[in-house]
Amino acid sequence: MKKTAAQRYEDLAQDRDYYLSRGRACARLTIPYLIPTSSEPVADTKETFPVPWNGIGARGVLNLASRMLLGLLPPTQQFFRFSLDDAELQKLGVSPEQRTDFEQSLSQIERQVLREIEASNDRVVFHEALLHLIVGGNALLHIAPEGLRCFHLNRYVCQRDPMGNPLEVVICEQLAIETLPEKIQELVRAKDDDDDITTGLIDDIINPVPRRDNGDTVRIYTYIQWERNGQGKEGTVKWHQEVNNKVIPGTEFSRPESVSPWLPLTMIRSDGQQYGISYVETAALADLQTVEALCQAIAEGSLASSKILFLVKPSGVTKAANLANSANGAFVTGDPSDVQALQIQKSTDLQVAMQGKTQIEARLSQAFMLADVRDSERTTAEEVRLTALQIENSLGSIYSVLQTTFQVPYVSRKLDILQREKKLPMLPKELVKPVMTVGLAAVGRGNDLEQLVRFTTTLGQTMGPESLATYVKPTELIKRLAYSMGIDTLGLIKSEEELAQEQQAAQQQAQQQMLMQSKLADPKNLADAAQTAQEVQMTAENPEPQPQ
Repeated sequence: MKKTAAQRYEDLAQDRDYYLSRGRACARLTIPYLIPTSSEPVADTKETFPVPWNGIGARGVLNLASRMLLGLLPPTQQFFRFSLDDAELQKLGVSPEQRTDFEQSLSQIERQVLREIEASNDRVVFHEALLHLIVGGNALLHIAPEGLRCFHLNRYVCQRDPMGNPLEVVICEQLAIETLPEKIQELVRAKDDDDDITTGLIDDIINPVPRRDNGDTVRIYTYIQWERNGQGKEGTVKWHQEVNNKVIPGTEFSRPESVSPWLPLTMIRSDGQQYGISYVETAALADLQTVEALCQAIAEGSLASSKILFLVKPSGVTKAANLANSANGAFVTGDPSDVQALQIQKSTDLQVAMQGKTQIEARLSQAFMLADVRDSERTTAEEVRLTALQIENSLGSIYSVLQTTFQVPYVSRKLDILQREKKLPMLPKELVKPVMTVGLAAVGRGNDLEQLVRFTTTLGQTMGPESLATYVKPTELIKRLAYSMGIDTLGLIKSEEELAQEQQAAQQQAQQQMLMQSKLADPKNLADAAQTAQEVQMTAENPEPQPQ
């Protein structure tokens, strides 16, 4: 008998809780509120989180998340592009001019997808997902037409195959019944009633109203399953939602795996594990634990050392009560040798702790890329490329992993949404096979421009400027330069017909000028031209009155 979504959630939760506990240990030293101590899928928990003794962990995580966000979803910069399949174009016999036209059309599609991303709040949500990946190692993204949503690890369970591909994901959300659509409320309260429910309620469940403090709650389960056909065929992703062990009508959907709206992301995954390992646990947990203990010791030792106490000799003539109760500048009977300030001789120990803390913080700054902060007024393509290279070199190919697991599916899903909404045309698969290039290769489009400029410059310097006009097609060169720079050339560059017409008109004008010059060379024609010019000047000075 097939198990319900609630049963599958309970079956897989035990394995998930082990990774949750490891994530909590990392969150406790960085950003504690990211992973609560409870495994219950409650969104508005009132839990009080501990405050770390040192803030370098939080600063490091926030800085690293911002750097990765800049590299993966750079603002106003083209971080992806569509290229053509050369083998397919060769089979179809596409000419170089037609290829350029195809590339220009794909460039327009790129800009449309980029504008859609810029208009959404996806960067805000993905920054939240990056925080969870860095600290907890896992995050689930849902790419809907309404926008991006991030599910934390305490709200979903996952099962993968030996290759790391997801097989099952079950999401559990605890929501107030009063915030659900009316038809869903009827289904929740009528546990034994199988009446039909109005369809089209998936959006209301995926984007629910925040739960209030009053009212009963119910758990909504979203069951997601990947079905792969093998033999190189594309798989299918199916999902539906359940409440009280019943499938909610109107919530059953399926999409090809390449445009799946569900992305279970991991930061670092070991072979055979169902969940990922966080970057904090891999590269910084030991140093964070040490610097946390040192900061606590330094803070407590400094407080003890800064406490002012006076010791009074028990057998002395000076009375401690008289000193304590006397006003400033008062005269008190006593002996100065009876009173001595208490001094804790711990400065050497605190200095050793400070030195150790400084060394560990230097290592943490390197791990979290705090020492590589760049100061620039605006984000350029070169800035994005350098950021991506720094992340790739510093974090051990984590950028490449997220490029494959996030960037490619994300852009494919965005393109699919725009095509389904009729905002973009369907790409003719029988004519071209667009191959998506993201990440370093896409932001390296400026490298294509650099190589093209270097080629033309070298050709002009080696063979002379006239060689450019002899061997290089100007229109094709201009189009490729514009494509490398991401500029829309529609209506900007003159066509071959327009250039031919302008050239013909220029030739005709030159012939007319030569004819006029030959006529003016004749003295008789010169005298007639002078008389005509004089008459025109007199007419301009004495214009005839206009009729009223």
